[in-house]
Amino acid sequence: MSKIIVKTESNGDHIPFFRGILTQSLVNAGIDFEDAYRLAQEVKDSLKDTQEISNTDLRVKVAGTIESSLGSKKRRAYENKANLRSDILVVTDTQTSIFSVGLLTHSLESCALIPTVASGAARCVYRKLKASGRKEVHHKELQQIIYQCLKSLYSQEAANRYLGWRYFKSGGRPLIILIGGVSGSGKSSVASELSYRLDIPGTQSTDLMREIIRSYLTPQVVPTLSYSSFEAWRGLKTLQNNDEIKHEAKVVMGFLSQLETMSPALEATVARSLTEGRDLILEGVHVIPSRLDLAEVAKNAIVVPVFIATTKKSVLRTRLAARGSENKKRKAARYIERLDDIWGLQSFILSEADEEGIPIIHSASIEQAVTEVIEVVSNTVVKLYKPELESYNNKVGFDG
Repeated sequence: MSKIIVKTESNGDHIPFFRGILTQSLVNAGIDFEDAYRLAQEVKDSLKDTQEISNTDLRVKVAGTIESSLGSKKRRAYENKANLRSDILVVTDTQTSIFSVGLLTHSLESCALIPTVASGAARCVYRKLKASGRKEVHHKELQQIIYQCLKSLYSQEAANRYLGWRYFKSGGRPLIILIGGVSGSGKSSVASELSYRLDIPGTQSTDLMREIIRSYLTPQVVPTLSYSSFEAWRGLKTLQNNDEIKHEAKVVMGFLSQLETMSPALEATVARSLTEGRDLILEGVHVIPSRLDLAEVAKNAIVVPVFIATTKKSVLRTRLAARGSENKKRKAARYIERLDDIWGLQSFILSEADEEGIPIIHSASIEQAVTEVIEVVSNTVVKLYKPELESYNNKVGFDG
């Protein structure tokens, strides 16, 4: 999903729409966090086909969403309550900006903190700054105050998570998240939400890569790419009329042949991300780290592989059926007819993941799956910077 731009009518500024900032604005208007988060998500979903919206039109849309869900009293509270604003300046070595609770909340979410913790910590920081009566704060001192609020309000673990991400973001090593999973597993939905939550704009799908390769190589050259992953065996003449090989084995063999064709493109995509020093989320059924050459990349980047799976065949069937209503170009009936093949392919992929010790995330709830992936990513980052964290904790020793 591309960024939605909000145009400020008073000065013509264009800024991205952030769900976290809207959530904070709703909380400031007296709406419970859970309701605020849900309403902000509803507004975001309603704007999925919108590229630009004025701040006035956005306020009208938000107000209408509030009234439909919570009534006119809450709507009026939102319309009358300005977002927490301050005249406190945040100073860095190169620029000065106004402190914003909403922006800090989103920034903390991008440090792999859950929304409730990010929001609570941002408000704690705001209260401390207001109580101090200061007009400006250096960004390094602000980071110490954030750390203190996280530790005192929540836990040392939350504070370490924030600090670990600060070290990571200033360290120059790109984060590469590899998300594997079959059709209907929920991997694309998880990748999209991760992109927002962790502020990683670079998201690449192997399905799109397969389509691009198909556009310039004929079926005679790469026959398996003309088929979906679970039907790739149909492109191999050696398998088409071979009754000695079981159908389940044909599905896996065809997929592996397709993967072999795709691997150079996947490896090049990851390598380019490293060269450019940018974070990347690579998702798709072809994302199987044990069959990709990523050894050199792993030396200079933080590579985190996970697999997304559904453990119930009925859930997979429901999701595959929904694909047809979401995108008419995808014929749901074909996926449902091949449900057993997709299910079998998932079993094979998860077996490989289990052998390699790669985390398998169950996607019965996409929101929960996103939280678990963030947990895996965060633990990887914190572990990597454990010596720095221990040194900082010993030196600072905040009591909150």
